[in-house]
Amino acid sequence: MAKSKLNDNKAYISRFLDDSDTDKTQEAHKTASTVGALITQDKPYRINLKLKSQFKQYLDDESWKARKSITEYLNDLIQADMDSKK
Repeated sequence: MAKSKLNDNKAYISRFLDDSDTDKTQEAHKTASTVGALITQDKPYRINLKLKSQFKQYLDDESWKARKSITEYLNDLIQADMDSKK
């Protein structure tokens, strides 16, 4: 019963859409999926990190001296390590 109701709703709605609306909708879905793919490619990687207490204090101190967040500080350390190995 629910299935026929769904089909009835589709038929009812399709009366109000012409072909140009359908084409615009399909194009919007293609664009949204492309944008979504681009966003997910640059999505930050999250990690739960368990550090020794002296490392936590070191990160706090050094990131404060550099006027960066701990995350920015760690990202910069990893980038510098990557650059040094090229």
